Amino acid sequence: MNARRSSPKTCLRLVIFLVLIIFLFSSNSNLHVSAVMTLPMVGLIPDGPIDDNGFNQMAYEGLLRAVNESLIVGTVYQPTGNSEPEYAAAIANCVTAGNSLCITVGFMMGNATMEAASNNPSIHFAIVDMTWDDPSYPANLRGMHFSVDEAAYLAGTLAGLMTETNKIGVVAGMSIPPVNDFALPYVYGAQWANHSVYSMLEYANSFGDEALGANMAQSQIDRGADVILGVGGMTGNGAIKQAGLQSKYCVGVDVDTYFTVFEGGAVPGAEYLLTSILKRVDNAVYETIVAHVNDTFTSGTFVYNVENGGVGLAPFHETESAIPPDVISYLANVAAGIANGSVDVWQPFYIYSAYLPILLR
Repeated sequence: MNARRSSPKTCLRLVIFLVLIIFLFSSNSNLHVSAVMTLPMVGLIPDGPIDDNGFNQMAYEGLLRAVNESLIVGTVYQPTGNSEPEYAAAIANCVTAGNSLCITVGFMMGNATMEAASNNPSIHFAIVDMTWDDPSYPANLRGMHFSVDEAAYLAGTLAGLMTETNKIGVVAGMSIPPVNDFALPYVYGAQWANHSVYSMLEYANSFGDEALGANMAQSQIDRGADVILGVGGMTGNGAIKQAGLQSKYCVGVDVDTYFTVFEGGAVPGAEYLLTSILKRVDNAVYETIVAHVNDTFTSGTFVYNVENGGVGLAPFHETESAIPPDVISYLANVAAGIANGSVDVWQPFYIYSAYLPILLR
C-alpha cells in the first residue's frame, strides 16, 4: 500500500488549525478566569452632580481612580432629590445592588448613612463631611472629617492682606457646619491679619444656582468688596466667576478652581483667582476604598488637615506675581503655626466675637 505524503499546503493548514484551537481554548480559559475573579463592588452616593467642580466631583474622581486601577467595580447612585427619604432610597439601592462598600457624600446624608450602617452590619459604609463621637460609630462606619477651617483661615489671611478697600465678601450655600467651617475661619483669618477688614457673609440657601451666586457677588462688589469667596457648589462658582469678570480677586473651594471653574485660564476672570481652599476628598475616598479592598477598613473618625496634607491652598497661578513676597512669607509662617498647634484658627472668634465687623445675612 502506498502511503500518501501530505503536501506543504496541507501541513500549513493543519498548523494554522492547531494554533487556532489553542488560541480559542486559551481565550475561553482567560474569559472564564476573568468571570470567576470578580472585583469588589463599591457604590458612591453624591448629594449633587458628579460634575459640580466641587467635592462631589472630587469624590467621584477618587472612585474613578480605584476603578482605573482595577481595584473595584464602581457605581454612582444619584439621589432623585435632596430630602432625607431620597438620600435613604439611594443608599438602599447601593445596598440591594450587592455593593460591599457604600460611600455617601455630604453632611446632609448623615442620618440616612448611620441608619443604613446600623441595619447592614456586613457592609462597610463611609461618609464625607460627617463625623460622630467615636462611641457612636457602628463597627462598619467611617466618617471623614476635613479640617477646612485651617485652610480657610489661610485663605482669609491672604484675602485680608490683598484687599485694597478693606471689604471682603463671602457667598455661602447654606448656614450648615460644613459651609461655616469654610466661611467663618476665612473671615477670622482676614480680620486677624487686617483689623480694618469689614466682611459681608451672606447665605444663598442654595447649592445649585450659579446665577444667584453671581448676583449676590455683584451686590457685594457694588458695596465695595474687592475679594469674594464662593463656598456653595455651583452657587459659589457663580460668585467667583462674577468677581473675576468684574476684575475683583476671588477664592474658590474644594478643588483647584483654576482648572475647573476657570478651565485652566480659558474662562474670563481666571487672572483674578487668588487661590482655592483645597479639600482632598479624592484622596480620602480612594484611601477608604483601598482599605476596604485590603481588608484593613476600620471605623471611626478620620481627620484630614494642614499637617497631613489633607487640606491646604492651591497654587496662586496667574495672581502669583501680584502677591508681595512678604505676604507669601507671612502665609508660610501662619501655615506652620497651624500645623504645630501654635495658631488657633478659631481664636479670633473667642477674642473679638463681641465686635467683629461682619455682616451676616
